[in-house]
Amino acid sequence: MTEVLTRAESAPAIMVCVTGQRSCERLILHGVKRSEPGGDGVRPPLYIVHCIQNGQRVMNSPDEADAIEYLFTCAQYAGAELTVLRADNVQQTLADFAHEHGVGVIILGAPGEQGEHNGKFARSLQELLPEIEFDIR
Repeated sequence: MTEVLTRAESAPAIMVCVTGQRSCERLILHGVKRSEPGGDGVRPPLYIVHCIQNGQRVMNSPDEADAIEYLFTCAQYAGAELTVLRADNVQQTLADFAHEHGVGVIILGAPGEQGEHNGKFARSLQELLPEIEFDIR
C-alpha cells in the first residue's frame, strides 16, 4: 500500500533562486544535495525559480532562448521543477511562491560582482520570510 503524504507531513520544499548566469548550475547542484532523502526516505520537493522584473530581459544573455533551455535542462537533470516568473516586486513574488509551495529552505547565490545590490536583495527577502532558512552560497 502506498502512503500519500500531505504537504504538512512531507519534508519542507527547497527553492533555488537562479539568475541569468550560467554559474547558477552550482546552486542547482547544491539544491540537489540538500534535497537528498532524510532518514525517513522522503525527498523534499525541489523548485528552481527565476523571477524577472517586468520590463527586463528574461536572462542576462544575448541569446535568451539558449539560456532558458540551459536552466530547464539543469532543472530536469536535478529532478526539479523550473518556474520562471515576471513581477514588478521580485522579492514579494518570490516570498509568495515560497509560501504557496511550502518552502523551508531558500538557496541564493552569494553577492559577487554586484555585491551591495545582491546583499540588499537577500536581506530584503529574508525580512519577508523570517521563518525560512536561507542558504547563501
